[in-house]
Order: sequence, then structure tokens, then C-alpha cells
Amino acid sequence: MRWLAMILALAAVAPACSTSSNTKSAPRSGGSGGDGSAGTLNLAMGGNQNLNVGGGDGNTGGSREPTIDGTVTTSDGSTMATVTGMPKDIQFGAKLPDGTVVSNGTWTVDDTRIGSIGGDGVFHANGFVGGETTIAVHVGAGQIKTSFTVNVDITDNAASLSDADQTALKAGGPADPTFKFIYPYDGTVFPRGLSAPSLQFGDGMTVTSTANATYLKITTTHFSYQAYALGGTPLRTGIPDPVWKGVTLTANATDKVKVEVTKKTGATVSGPVTETWRIAQASLKGLIYYSTYNSVLLPPGNGVDGGGILRVRPGGKAEVVQKGCTVCHAVSANGAVMTAALGPDPVLPAKSSAYDLSPTGTATVRGAQTTEGRQYALAGLTPDGAKVLTNGVPFNAWPPQLPHGLRNGPENNVTDGYHSALVDTATGTVIASPSLSSAVKYAQSPAFSPDGKKVAFINGDKWPQRELDTLDFDGMSTFSALTKIVNNSTEMTSIFGAPQPQTLAWPSFTPDSAAIIYQQGDSFDSYQFVGGFAQSKPQYAEVRMTELDGTVKKLNALNGRDASGTTYLPYGETSEGRMNYEPTVMPLAVGGYFWVVFTSRRDYGNTIAPGRPKTTIPGDDPTQDPWGSDGAPSQRKKLWVAAIDVDHAMQPDPSHPAFYLPGQEIESANMRAFAALAPCQPDGTTCESGADCCNGFCRQTGQDASGNPILACVPPPKGCSNTDELCTTEADCCDSADLCVGGRCTEQTPPR
Repeated sequence: MRWLAMILALAAVAPACSTSSNTKSAPRSGGSGGDGSAGTLNLAMGGNQNLNVGGGDGNTGGSREPTIDGTVTTSDGSTMATVTGMPKDIQFGAKLPDGTVVSNGTWTVDDTRIGSIGGDGVFHANGFVGGETTIAVHVGAGQIKTSFTVNVDITDNAASLSDADQTALKAGGPADPTFKFIYPYDGTVFPRGLSAPSLQFGDGMTVTSTANATYLKITTTHFSYQAYALGGTPLRTGIPDPVWKGVTLTANATDKVKVEVTKKTGATVSGPVTETWRIAQASLKGLIYYSTYNSVLLPPGNGVDGGGILRVRPGGKAEVVQKGCTVCHAVSANGAVMTAALGPDPVLPAKSSAYDLSPTGTATVRGAQTTEGRQYALAGLTPDGAKVLTNGVPFNAWPPQLPHGLRNGPENNVTDGYHSALVDTATGTVIASPSLSSAVKYAQSPAFSPDGKKVAFINGDKWPQRELDTLDFDGMSTFSALTKIVNNSTEMTSIFGAPQPQTLAWPSFTPDSAAIIYQQGDSFDSYQFVGGFAQSKPQYAEVRMTELDGTVKKLNALNGRDASGTTYLPYGETSEGRMNYEPTVMPLAVGGYFWVVFTSRRDYGNTIAPGRPKTTIPGDDPTQDPWGSDGAPSQRKKLWVAAIDVDHAMQPDPSHPAFYLPGQEIESANMRAFAALAPCQPDGTTCESGADCCNGFCRQTGQDASGNPILACVPPPKGCSNTDELCTTEADCCDSADLCVGGRCTEQTPPR
């Protein structure tokens, strides 16, 4: 047959390469031999066709197989299907131009988020994800393909509201000043992979907004979800996690997700109130380690006595890493090493240690614990955790010159400041570095860049100037090129009496090592310590960004302000303005964005807000919010996350509104988060992307019975790199639109 001859010729000459995300292609294993009976063409040709795709190593990541003439159609000839939250099977078949039916070909779908396809040509739509996909049957090294669209249209009336109530809610009503979105914020960028946000409503003054029933509508391209539910006091509306996962996997980078909510109170219908969000095209990577006080996961205690280090994997729940008064921690970018100080001395740590972190969350002392509590307190780890730059502590200084808990005065039996030094974390020994000693004595809150070539710090030698500096680092022991990046002498605070410049603190590099996120405010701290259960005094701050040329950006959106600088936070400037602290940046770009994790004392919708009830934490006093006390830190102290555009240098404000980090303990006070990659996995281990793998590459190595891809860490393959895989230049990336940021291929930030 002439079509068979063409297929064999194509098989001999067709090239293969990796061109798309490693989550979008199904593997191409050959079928079994057939009988070649008349009217049916058996494409397996008597054996397996091991097609070389995905970078030339047999691992799939996309292909450019030639398209040959023929048709792929559904059994009823349709080009689209509608799913309603339930799996749906659609039978596909293929024919050559002369009417010959294709049998035993290898079927693939290019977007397995929407569904999978088996060797029998049955496409299994999962019921929650919509979009346009390509269905193909592979013939040797050629393919016959067609486009197919899946639309999601789900209506949920779990509350069994009457037809009349449904009609009234859909019709809407006049605005109600007590019915506003107070969480999430309009314009938020959410990553994939997290639990659904809680939609919370009120008037921005109390938490007593109420309703008998609600109507929620979520729409984006190829997706519609409608839900009727009972109301409550305070008013919150949930999104089922399968629906949230579906909408985040459906929405493309430039799509807006429109969220509308209407409520019915008695006979009165109000709304809808409306917001739009964006979805980053990937899940956050790694783990977030943070310090906590009075967590229900830890042994009972007051204040620091009930503290510890917890971690949360995005999409998961908090896990204990270290119990007890373990404070002033840091985590290496690769997630392998943690450093921390050990209390309970509230003035100066009694001991400190470095720890090896395992993939399961176990922290094992690395080397020997030291009785020098200052050695690892607030230190800066190199990206691999092998070395640490210690935090310098000036002699006989008090806040705001240094953070609380590191007092270094005569009462501590010391006569000099604690100078910054380079330390080997495996042995605890100081690495001789004359270049460091000559450049700076007190490098405060130091942080290395993800590429390991620079370190940023607050230059304590320059006090009373407030100066953020950098040094170049050769990776061994030599520092050079001391450079002033930011010096604040004009923005003032009177929190300590006479006006003085606001303090700079807690620098953290972006993944491209080209900008620094930092805190500017009253001091290093997020409140003034008083002691016991007396209410703490306020300390205000905001998160800012500087390019390495010294261009400062105020990050209005992250801090809760619009472009004009006016707060959009629902409870207003007095209740929750300028309460953002201790930023760190995830070391990997994800979905076209950098991700900042920071401490904030802002309100969390109507869950942690004025009028909240007491928690079970001993000494908790809601009237002391947002500052709390030493004995019972405020529940308002929580971790938030905000997206930063990868092309930050081009934007006057590259930030976006923040979201509450799900999974953290709701009852406790949480602070000082470090976002790090999870400890890397060896070849052969399952993975989600190259960021999980020690060799930096995650490829498809097979498929399950339903046609879903199986991904595993692999040795560096030939050819190009998929998103999140290693690169040297943009030319290394399979997707020509990708950037090479921090040594990994990443998507560009979509247009605003």
C-alpha cells in the first residue's frame, strides 16, 4: 500500500527533539504485531517502535514528528466535549485518506492535565480541567492528529436551595456596604498546587457579615463553576479542592479568573461582588521553613519556651523540624543545611548549631554543636550550605542597631563586638578570610545570592548610617568589591524618640541574583519586646526591592497599596498598614514569577481580624492584636506570599497582591520563613520537575495504564532543557520563549 511506503520512509528520516514541558507529552511505546488483514493497517509493524523524543535520549518532552495525511475523529464526529466534574470517556479513531482504518497505533495527548488516552484510542477526560489539546496517533515516526476542546461546566447545589432561591441569587441585587471581598485581594497571582483559598467577606470594620445563602460563580476560558451554598456568620465561601485544582490547571498565563459572589440575607439579595485573579503556570517548589511560637504541634510553653522550627510543603500541612527554643534560623537554598541558635536566654543564645536536613524532614546536627550562640544565629548560608557567613553583632548596642535577642554587652561578659566570619558548617571551624576582615566587621543579617557569587548584608560598621551593601565572593574564602547598594537617610522614624532614619534589614536575593528584597522600617524587629503578658509595643515596616544599581522599588502591591500608594487592605491603614517584615525569596523562578515569603501582621480576612475569638493558646488576648505579648505572641503574625515579575527591572512595581500561606498553623504566631528547594533526589526517583533532581533533569520514562506520564530523575540528557531544568543560556531551553534564570529554564512573566 502506498501509505505504508510513505510511513516507512518517514520513519527513516524524521528527527525528534524536546519542545515543550515534560508534563505535556505521553510516551510512545510500540504496539504488538498484527495480522495485516484487509481494510485495517497495523502500525506496530510486528514490533516496538522506540521513538527518540525528549532531548535525544529516549525521554519524552515533546516532539516534532511529521504530520501525515489522514483523519483522527471521535466516534460521533464531534470536536469538543463538555465535562461536569465527572470523568468522561471519548472514543477516537483514525483513518488514512483511502479509508483504511488505523489499528494498534500509539495514541498520545499533548496536555495530560486535561486527560489521558489509552492504547485503544479512548480519551479519558478527568472532568475538572478544560482547554484545547491535540490528540494524535503515531505511525512509525509520523503522526495523524486533530485538535480537540474540552469545556468544564459544573453546577453544584449541595445545599439543596430551592429553584426560587437559585433564580434570585443568579439575578443579584443592590450593593451592600457590609458585603465586600476582604480576602483574597483583587489581582492576586496564585500558583498551582496549593489548597483553595477561603473566600471571606465583611465591611472592613467587623467580622459580623452574615448571609443565609450564597451563589459563587468562577469563570475563565473553557471553565465555568457555579455553586449554591448556605451562608453563615462570619460569611465565608469555600471552593472544593478538585474545583480549585481544575481552574488553576485550566487557566493559561494570560487568562483572568473571574470570581463573583452573591448573597441572600432573609429576603434581600445583594451583589455580586467580583474579583479577578491570575494563575501562574506551575506549582511552588521545595519547602518553607519558619519559626513559630505556641504552636499546638509543639510542647506546651509560653512565648519562646513554646517555640520551634516548622516547615510546610506548598499544598501540604505544617511539620515539626525542631522543638524547643530553636531560633534565629537560616536554610540553604538547596534545602540541605539549616543553622539555628538555641535558647532560652532571651538576650544572647546559649548555643548554636548547623543541621543536615533530610527529605523526610529530619534535622541532624552537622559537625558539633557550639557553645558560641552567636556563631549560627541569623547567619547567611552559601547556596549549598557548605559555608556560612556569621552575623556580626556590634558591642554594647541596642535595637534598632541590632535585632532583639543578640545583645552583646558587658552584662554578657564580653568586651568587644562579635565580628563576622566565614565558617565551615561541616566542622564549625572558621575559614581564614583576610579579605572579609578588611572589608567589614559587622555584616548583619547576611544572605548569599542563589549563584553564590555575592553576599548582601546590612553594614553595621557604618552605623548610624543605614546601609545595605554587597560583597563579591569567589566560592572559597575571598571577598571583594564592597559596594553600597542602598543608603537610607531621608525616611525617618520617631518610634525610639528623636527622629532617626528607618532601619534596613533582612536582605534576600532574587533567583536571578540581580535584585535584593529587604525590609525597611522602625528596626530589625516586628515589635518592641516588653516581657511577660504585657502588650508589646509596635514596630512598623514594609518590604522593598532594590536593583543592584541602587534603584529602589516600594512594592506597593505586595505591601497592600495601589499604584498611588493608597492602601487597599480592607481594614485600613491604621489596623493593618506597614506591618510587613522579614522577606525571603524562593531560590527558583516558578511560572514566570519570583515568590517572596514574608511575615505580616495584617488581618487575614474575617478569620484573624478585629473581633476575633480567643484561641486555645494560654494568655492569648485578641485586644492586644496585632502586637500581642512576649508570653502570647499575636495570632496575627503569619506568613504571606507574593509574586514578583521575572522582568522586574522593567516594572516600576513588579509585585502583586499577597496571599496567606495555606498549611501553616492558624493558632500560633509564625515568622522568619525561608523558602528552599527540597533536598534533591537521585536518578530513578519520581519527580515533578528538574528542580527536584540532583542532576537537574526530570523526564518522562513511561506511562501508567491510563496513559498518564510517569516522570523520574535522569542523568543529563542530550539536547535541550525543559522548564525547571538546568541551562547556561536561553539557547539551552527547549521552549524558545523560556528564559535562563538562575541556571534553570523558566517561563517569562505574562503581560499584565
